Amino acid sequence: MAQTDQIRQSAKPFGPFEWMVARRYLGATRRGGGVSLISIIAFLGIALAVAVLIIVMSVMQGFRAKLIEQLVGINAHYQIKSSFGTSLNDADAVAARVIKVPGVIAANPTIANGSYATTRAGEGLAFVQGIAPEALREIDFVAGPDHLVAGSLDRFGEGKFGGKQVVISSGLAAKLYASVGDEIRLISARGAETAFGMTPRSGFYEVAAIFHIGNSQFDEFFAYMPYAQAQLFFSKRDGADYIDVRVADPVHINELVEDLQIAAGPGHVGYTWQQLNASYYNALQIERGMMRVIVSFIMLVASMLIAMGLIMMVKDKMSDIAILKTMGTSNASIMRIFFLSGAMIAVAGTIAGVIMGVLFSLNIGAIEKWLSEVLGIRLFSPDIYLFDSMPAQMQLSEIAFVVIMALGLSSIATLYPAWRASRLDPVEALRYE
Repeated sequence: MAQTDQIRQSAKPFGPFEWMVARRYLGATRRGGGVSLISIIAFLGIALAVAVLIIVMSVMQGFRAKLIEQLVGINAHYQIKSSFGTSLNDADAVAARVIKVPGVIAANPTIANGSYATTRAGEGLAFVQGIAPEALREIDFVAGPDHLVAGSLDRFGEGKFGGKQVVISSGLAAKLYASVGDEIRLISARGAETAFGMTPRSGFYEVAAIFHIGNSQFDEFFAYMPYAQAQLFFSKRDGADYIDVRVADPVHINELVEDLQIAAGPGHVGYTWQQLNASYYNALQIERGMMRVIVSFIMLVASMLIAMGLIMMVKDKMSDIAILKTMGTSNASIMRIFFLSGAMIAVAGTIAGVIMGVLFSLNIGAIEKWLSEVLGIRLFSPDIYLFDSMPAQMQLSEIAFVVIMALGLSSIATLYPAWRASRLDPVEALRYE
């Protein structure tokens, strides 16, 4: 009787007695056979689920961040065009007004058109942009030390009509078998107007520099020439195709749209980089939403392992539960004991999963390279995945989402087995013992 009173006094809600019993139930089976296999399986299930989700979400976030960085790094953050579909004859005046808008760091008249590039050794399509030389030098993805792989922009733009130099991307250079100092021929369908229509125009240009963006699609065809030379080559002496506007915070470009439109004035229309790259941006937004749904389902499956483990544990501990009840342990206390057993598995598995996921994400580039060498194949081909290296970027908010989801679903999954344990009839449990 004294022992029963002692148990009742020590069995406070989530007190030392309940924690002790919960830990003992996790540690060994009824026959004392060492660490419970059920606990190990549940622990590994939740740990691997958390680790995989952190890795996948880090990689997806890395893809998203790197693609957006390249989109806003190489393209206009905001394009201003003529609302009539014609050239901007007042491009300089519009650019002068737009540059005064707070948050705008550059506004440059630009000409952009497709061309056909050839050399004696190769050929390929080129997307040629005519831009002021000083503006090109401010684009880090072209002129930055991490991207300019050969040549120099020091002489780019010198000479009559800006000179006869071009800057080409690494993929285009590879297709043309061209290096710095080589001469390439550009052919444009927008040539001189004649009585029989527009005739093609061609010209020879020296490769001043070669840059590498890191995106296989962009690196395949990008090229730049001085703005004045592009006006001549594409027969655009009357104006520009659009105003290339760069802002300090391109992610929040929508906050400046109204001011930019007012500065551009009537007869002009503008497009944000999200609108210009709608296919990319919408795919990223859908992917972000779907990933959260997938996370929920994967974590739900992992939490079911804990529920299954507890159900089997309840069956294994039926006689123990009956003895505890006969000694005065309440139904609520029994329920809390099994809840704590499941919660300990969930917490331990989540911590282990976070550690594994973070370590893997931090070293994913080295791991991918090592696996490629071991297997003898390129696991991350830039021709398929656009980038030349596997990106991974961890966000505390995403890790927190995975942790909360894991703990929340696991806690919910423990409730039913714990409730079943609390409803166990001691007489039925001990009948066959």
